[in-house]
Amino acid sequence: MSYQDPSPTVLVVEDDPHLLRLVELMLVSGGFAVVTAGTASGGLDLVRERAGRFDLAVIDMVMPGVSGLDLATDLAREYPNLTILYISGYIGSLATEALSRRSPERVLLKPFTAEELLSRVRMLLDIAPRREAGPAAQLTAPDTSKGTPG
Repeated sequence: MSYQDPSPTVLVVEDDPHLLRLVELMLVSGGFAVVTAGTASGGLDLVRERAGRFDLAVIDMVMPGVSGLDLATDLAREYPNLTILYISGYIGSLATEALSRRSPERVLLKPFTAEELLSRVRMLLDIAPRREAGPAAQLTAPDTSKGTPG
């Protein structure tokens, strides 16, 4: 990516407002433009409003109402070129395990660090890594596998 290139734009869909903000901070610290939604339907509306002009969507797999997997299915049908990274705190779920076996690079388990998130996002977008500076590089997403949905 050259200096004049715009920052890649990432949609983050996460129902936990604290984790949503944390993931947003992590991505912004890595040089990404970030748009957030707290629900799957809100995420789908944002993608439609922007005619699919996102470089990547980071989607929580388990959300109340419409799940992240259902959202991803809708997005894949309407915007097949949109890259999706799933985040999940449910390590043992069948959906997480199946997706991890089929496309392990597209699943990031909570808790994760800013470095892990940025590394995965850059890999999926085929962007060269850069050295992280600043406090967000030290942030870690909480472990939600012990009861908090995620």
